[in-house]
Amino acid sequence: MIHRVISLKYRPQTFDDLTGQKHIILSLKGALRTGRIGHAFLFAGPRGVGKTTTARILAKSLNCVEGPTVEPCQQCQSCKEITLSRSIDVVEIDGASNRGIEEIRNLREGVKYSPLQGRYKVYIIDEVHMLTQEAFNALLKTLEEPPPKVVFVFATTNPTKIPGTILSRCQRFVFKRLTAKEIVSRLRKIADAEAIHISNKALFYLAARADGSIRDGESILEQLTSFVEGEITEQDIFNLVGFLDSSFYFALIQQVAEKNLGEVFATLNNGIENGADPMEVYRGLTAYLRAALLLHAQVPIDMIELDEDEITVLKKMPFDEPRIVSMLETCLEYEEMIKRSVNARVALELLLSQLILPGDEHRVYKDKPKSNPGTHNTVREAGGIKEELFRRLQKNGPKLAGIIHRADIRQEGNAVLITVDNEFSQKQLQRSIGRFRTTLKDITGQDVTVTVRLVEQNQKDDKFIETMKGLFDAEEIR
Repeated sequence: MIHRVISLKYRPQTFDDLTGQKHIILSLKGALRTGRIGHAFLFAGPRGVGKTTTARILAKSLNCVEGPTVEPCQQCQSCKEITLSRSIDVVEIDGASNRGIEEIRNLREGVKYSPLQGRYKVYIIDEVHMLTQEAFNALLKTLEEPPPKVVFVFATTNPTKIPGTILSRCQRFVFKRLTAKEIVSRLRKIADAEAIHISNKALFYLAARADGSIRDGESILEQLTSFVEGEITEQDIFNLVGFLDSSFYFALIQQVAEKNLGEVFATLNNGIENGADPMEVYRGLTAYLRAALLLHAQVPIDMIELDEDEITVLKKMPFDEPRIVSMLETCLEYEEMIKRSVNARVALELLLSQLILPGDEHRVYKDKPKSNPGTHNTVREAGGIKEELFRRLQKNGPKLAGIIHRADIRQEGNAVLITVDNEFSQKQLQRSIGRFRTTLKDITGQDVTVTVRLVEQNQKDDKFIETMKGLFDAEEIR
């Protein structure tokens, strides 16, 4: 007997079988019930969330002998042929490999002919954004004046690449990423039907690894059935896909909080040696930091895709909201570097170093402020201004508070200089200069001018070099 992979064997055949996407199901069912069938649909969303499957179910609903219907019978010739991908009235085209003008010209010739068996001729074009501009131009005329009984369904993961002239002629449906809970529910049904023994904890980590894609989750489950004998556990997930459990990330975050760069590097090294990809570590780190921020914001627990034990541990992490915001900003600044770097591991190490080093509250510059009797220019007084400014921004401007937490602030007379170490922070502060003037006037009792500048590169380098020398007991060679 020929083995059928899980993703094909359990592919939904009706709208009610689909996981998630309730907003789309309700809309399509309403159109079928009222007979208001559009001639062109655009299904946009991430990979593996059911776009092409939904297109097939729509085609089946339109051409069922009982149709148009929201519940195709699955028994008539049309339903069976669409299920087996053999229907001559439902044409599926891969936009990535059939992207030229000649293919679209052939399509235009085909739409002239009436459906042979069903009620409608349905064209499903997957990854439609891969078509060339010339191909889109050729398709446009057909969409402007569509033949009767022809329906187009375009599926794409990148709707921004589709010309506006095409988009304006389609009914657009946006598919969402599936939640971990939805993926777990679906995979549990499949596991039970296939007599696959898998622990709930393993299913949770599998769903997290699937990252919103039910197809990815099904593929991993399929792979695990060949890889594991007996019950599948969370450790099997980690071994198979190089996925790290929450204890790794909690240890990493705790070490960042303690500013222990040596331990951070050791933990990271262990994770990578266990098979984790640097980009995977980056995604996990940002996911847990985001979860920590949501917990601080007291959002409903069901919005945080963690189990109860993880939430309990994360609540104890020693970070306030501004620090978490600041860390997330730094992570996002390094994302492209990690993604595109030839040595992603070094880029990730730089990110972790940056999460620790800017938090040094005792950082001072070598160029000391000029003495000017009668002005507020002492380090103690400047520190007091910083602390008060940080305190006032915490509630109503946590993002700005996070930047101020990492900045150096000095006052000379009625001039306040704020020095930051990256362009993103500089731009954010410059947008709020007026707010800073008002707040600082309230703090100091005088009108002040505010200047935001970037720290000079050699000063940042000096600080980093000094930290590395102290960490590794090294000497600098020039």
